[in-house]
Amino acid sequence: MGSAVPAPVEAICAYVAQRTGTNLSRQQRERLARAATLALGQGDPLAFLERLKAREGARELAELMSVVSVHKTDLFRDEQQLGALKEHVLRELAGVGRPLRLWSAGCSTGEEVATLLVLLAEVGAHPGSTVLGSDIAASALAAARKLTFAAEAMRRVPEPVRQRWFAKGGEAWRLVPELAGRARFQQHNLMDTPYPFADEGELFDVIVCRNVLIYFTPEAVDRVVGLFAERLKPGGVLVLSAAEPILHPRTDVETRRHESAFFYVRADPTKAKSAEPPRPSAPPRPSAPVRPSAPPPRSSAQSPPPSPSPSAPGPISGEFQVPLTPEDEGRRLFGLVLDWAAAGQADAETEAGLRKALYLAPELAAARYLLGLLLEQRGARADAASEYRRALALLEGGRAMPSAFFLNNERLFAACRIALQRLGYR
Repeated sequence: MGSAVPAPVEAICAYVAQRTGTNLSRQQRERLARAATLALGQGDPLAFLERLKAREGARELAELMSVVSVHKTDLFRDEQQLGALKEHVLRELAGVGRPLRLWSAGCSTGEEVATLLVLLAEVGAHPGSTVLGSDIAASALAAARKLTFAAEAMRRVPEPVRQRWFAKGGEAWRLVPELAGRARFQQHNLMDTPYPFADEGELFDVIVCRNVLIYFTPEAVDRVVGLFAERLKPGGVLVLSAAEPILHPRTDVETRRHESAFFYVRADPTKAKSAEPPRPSAPPRPSAPVRPSAPPPRSSAQSPPPSPSPSAPGPISGEFQVPLTPEDEGRRLFGLVLDWAAAGQADAETEAGLRKALYLAPELAAARYLLGLLLEQRGARADAASEYRRALALLEGGRAMPSAFFLNNERLFAACRIALQRLGYR
């Protein structure tokens, strides 16, 4: 905190930061200091702090914690990830023929709850399926319970979906009663236990917590993921945002990677683990460019070779292999590193792979972001900040290479900015 903030207010802010599990940005600290000063008034600072720690101060504490929460979101945000969730998780679960239980943790003003209810309806899930929405802020939950959204929040909703599941009322759109009746809401701080259960004490099939843990310290993230795993059914799925990948091995969840998303599945001890193909103990050295070789004889009856794909190296005139550029090799290696991270590769090996990919392709901004995450989790804060800044510079300069990672440049830019704020850098 700045020197202008009185020590008692600074102590209150430090306690709120600890209770929310966040490294506060400068802007969050300033907002919180103003709110704490107003809440304190002329009272005794030590007595006020003790009240915040006790049950009778729960409401005041929640109000202060809501000051540092972020409540701006849209329905159907991150369409690629939601598409993967719909096709690879929800559609499969819908086939079991029983009600499904989902939890939107950090639901803000209800956009994600409505999105999940629509996705369940779209895949034909059991009509008894429900979605729990929880948030730390009572004011956000009050808005969420209405399940009514301004036009701006609806801008990503496909028109056919909008017409099927929403009703227009003035300038706002309301989720149809058929789906709205399947939602319930609960105030909850992710740093507090016990965690919620689904209906009648059930475990959840899916827990969605996106763009929340990005504000948390690495220690808080590790704890929260473990608590989420305890509330998932065996085989249940945890969904985090693309900016919050789990890059180190865990025993409570296994990573399932799809083309545009990582999902985290609670291990089912009743099922035998499928055999995994052998994987190297460390990322290999980049392969040398392919050297041209003499073409094999081809009879006149043979059809000509297919045209090369524009997205991958292909033959020259149907006869010679195009050598990989260092940038292409770096991008290929980065994709392999993501696969190894999903398979539970050790942190040191994932870091080594990322560094090799960046040696070959220094403008892979997504690789720099992930390297920053690994360094931050290891406690190397200054080195992590350096990688986040380098990724930002690439994005700001329009020099960031496309990659196998599934963060678009706009989201990657925001993730880097938030990471620097989390570390206390501007």
